[in-house]
Amino acid sequence: MKRTYVMPLVVLTLICIVASAALALMETVTRPIISAAAAEREAAMMSEIILEAEGFEYIDLSGLSGVPQTIRAVYRTTNNVGYIFIAEVSGFSGVITIICGIDQDGQIIKTVPLSHSETQGIGTIIDTPAFLTPFQGGDSTLEGIDTVTGATITTRAFINAINDIFQALEEIRNGA
Repeated sequence: MKRTYVMPLVVLTLICIVASAALALMETVTRPIISAAAAEREAAMMSEIILEAEGFEYIDLSGLSGVPQTIRAVYRTTNNVGYIFIAEVSGFSGVITIICGIDQDGQIIKTVPLSHSETQGIGTIIDTPAFLTPFQGGDSTLEGIDTVTGATITTRAFINAINDIFQALEEIRNGA
């Protein structure tokens, strides 16, 4: 009787170990590929957001203490047209990664979500022109921009990210 339970337990344990090892190996192999694809998408999006940009240079934020933790990366255009900010905030269903271009006058050129896992239908309102278009030409006051009923957490997170971007812009201008 005891032997009847031991063999299936050993077999299931071995299957779990092999499956876990295979998943770990797959993750190790695919992580650099996925990271490279994400970096390519960010680079392409940067050029789409600021069409006049000749190139981009990374701004090191380590010496600036007032930059919000939500700001993941900042780039300045090489021809001084503006800045690109990449921010990550917590939405309703997970992390929302936002890219935003701001010109030298402090006005939003364009902003779009790079990635998110928000609820289909309600949370994906942040992907629509109806939500994104009012940001274009806006400044740090974000006048006329409000949350969307039914997607308040997601849209509030997006708006908070834009506020953080303007705070980071101010820090960069004061520290540069």
